[in-house]
Amino acid sequence: MMKLGVLFSGGKDSVFACHRAMEKNQVACLITLVSENPDSYMFHTPNIRHTDLQAKAMGIPLLTWPTYGIKEEELADLAAAITAARERYGIRGIVTGAIESVYQAARVQRICRDQDIWCYNPLWQTNQIDYLRRLLKENFSIIISGVYAYPFDASWLGAELTEERIQMMEQLQKKYKINPSGEGGELETYVLDGPLFQKRIEIMKASQSYANYRGQFVIEDMQLVGKPGKAISSEMDGKNPYEGQNPTEMMHQRSCILLVDLCYEKDSLSRYEFVHPIRDTLQKLGFLCNILHYTEVKPPHLANYDKIILCGTALMDNVYAEHLELFSWIKDCKKPILGICAGMQVISAVYGGSIVSNRAIGLEEIEVVRDSSLLGEPRQIEVYHLHNYAVTLPEGFLQLAGRTNDIEAFLHYMKPIFGVLFHPEVRNRWILDKFACL
Repeated sequence: MMKLGVLFSGGKDSVFACHRAMEKNQVACLITLVSENPDSYMFHTPNIRHTDLQAKAMGIPLLTWPTYGIKEEELADLAAAITAARERYGIRGIVTGAIESVYQAARVQRICRDQDIWCYNPLWQTNQIDYLRRLLKENFSIIISGVYAYPFDASWLGAELTEERIQMMEQLQKKYKINPSGEGGELETYVLDGPLFQKRIEIMKASQSYANYRGQFVIEDMQLVGKPGKAISSEMDGKNPYEGQNPTEMMHQRSCILLVDLCYEKDSLSRYEFVHPIRDTLQKLGFLCNILHYTEVKPPHLANYDKIILCGTALMDNVYAEHLELFSWIKDCKKPILGICAGMQVISAVYGGSIVSNRAIGLEEIEVVRDSSLLGEPRQIEVYHLHNYAVTLPEGFLQLAGRTNDIEAFLHYMKPIFGVLFHPEVRNRWILDKFACL
């Protein structure tokens, strides 16, 4: 069990990320950055000084840290806060509530990499409307604490997150391209209760200000109130009904795409970030998926699948590279295979290539240099990188993207085996669609 610190704003995303982290790990502390700048690029600000009551309600220690909220400079304050949390609480990893913000996620990843600790983003790339509904199913009580964009009017301030509100945001997403979760800065939230709360929060007094589609619901007085018990949601809510099923029992079902989880252990917190987004993307496109940890994959099982995807891992996770013998089946497999990031590294190593040091985090333009059924014709595309290692080109493979000594994508010259160093589940999801349709 790993000791973790949660970057905590008191909003729904950080609270739910904490909830996820507590499923199999120990949350040793919450970390709140209190920004003097209400328009901070990195940190939530409405009611930020009230995270202490939420921490008491959850029974978790809280570390608060000041910041002036100056763009980029505030990152040094975040790094200092994480350092303090390591010293005081012995944390080995950081958890964030990032969903789609590459700006925020990449910066936290870099800080964690520099401090040699894990970084988990268990909400990463989740479908935002489905996520909001999951919050209701799991009995979280959430209010809107700030709005900062058209067409949100004053009626949203202090409003409870309900199915009706979610339906309204779904329509606004279609019409105005807003982020329903508010990660684009459209709105902020504050959590009053949830399954990890030992007591619920009751607001006694509040005020609000609003002008020109910008407003805040300011909590002035509140208290903790006892609760009779915790509601337990169905264990199957939001889960893949095929996940964990014995592969041999799938013989009489139609074939599907196998997602191979390369994370350090089965059902790790990293699976939410590196495997589930691929599964969810493919299922939205109408494909059936099953997930197996790489230690569970046996050659006889592969007959049950049309295609195979080797998923990526966290920056700190290279355990798969210590067990390359478990991937010998790749050479004999005749099914289409796609390796993503760590998955590409595995394919390269199995075919005699090398895994080499190459750190990259964030968005970058790369060059597609060869026409293929996966990436299309030569051109530039923007991709999302999150890796410490790259590969050399194995014998029998063709380079599809990147520079001579910087292989971004490759293809076996005779077999439908592809590798991409970047993460198409974050940018360029059409690549997953193309592979699934091969």
